[in-house]
Amino acid sequence: MKKCPNCGASMDADVNFCTNCGTKLIEENINTSVEKATRVEPVSQTPAQPQRMRSTSDRSVKMQNYWQWLVASWKRPTGEQSAEKWYGIATILGEILLFVLGISVALNGSISGIFGSTGGSFTTQVLFELFLFLALAGLGKIVGVMFGRKFIFQTKTDIYTLINKIAQISGINAIIIVVAFVCCILGGNNYGFAVLLAIIALFIFDFACILFTVKGQNEKRDSFYGLLISVGISLLIVLILIGIFGNALKDQIQSLISSALRF
Repeated sequence: MKKCPNCGASMDADVNFCTNCGTKLIEENINTSVEKATRVEPVSQTPAQPQRMRSTSDRSVKMQNYWQWLVASWKRPTGEQSAEKWYGIATILGEILLFVLGISVALNGSISGIFGSTGGSFTTQVLFELFLFLALAGLGKIVGVMFGRKFIFQTKTDIYTLINKIAQISGINAIIIVVAFVCCILGGNNYGFAVLLAIIALFIFDFACILFTVKGQNEKRDSFYGLLISVGISLLIVLILIGIFGNALKDQIQSLISSALRF
């Protein structure tokens, strides 16, 4: 049955005109069908991903990319690869921190074995000063590289790019420092081997600075003099740091010896 929109009379479904008032009914049916066909159903909205989940996922991706960069630096230390700004800084500071923690383990173990104590605030203060000294000394070497490259190539190198390249070339130090830290944990006769590894890591970092100072094309000036400038600036900064931190460390060591003599 269908109903006339004009007079409201009821009639059979196959009737095209109202039997009461004569109103045409086909157009009404077509309009009704078109309305149904063009009616847009509301699309269900997918709930937005929680901010915490997105942040965790982003951190996971960043750490995975960083690990890939680190592995690539072990395979090809001088190869070209892209890196985010924080890769080199995180790598170098992480190596220094792990090295200082290894010294802390070894020092506390030695003090405990000799004097029956852990060294207390002495080790905390000295190790913090040592970390700061090594971080600033590394920065001094990087500043030397920057000035050396500027002299040789007459171009300015972005500081983050420079740190990333030095950290990439010396990337094997991450493995060396980890092994040295394990040796400090094991203790005993392993302390000597840990010291040897630390010295090797220091030489590798210095070699990376020297290599990147002269690495490049289109030299404007002789690389030998650029290297002298780089080494000279680095040594000057390190000597200044030794003058600043050396006395403080010496005073702490003298304090430890004085305390030891009372036992």
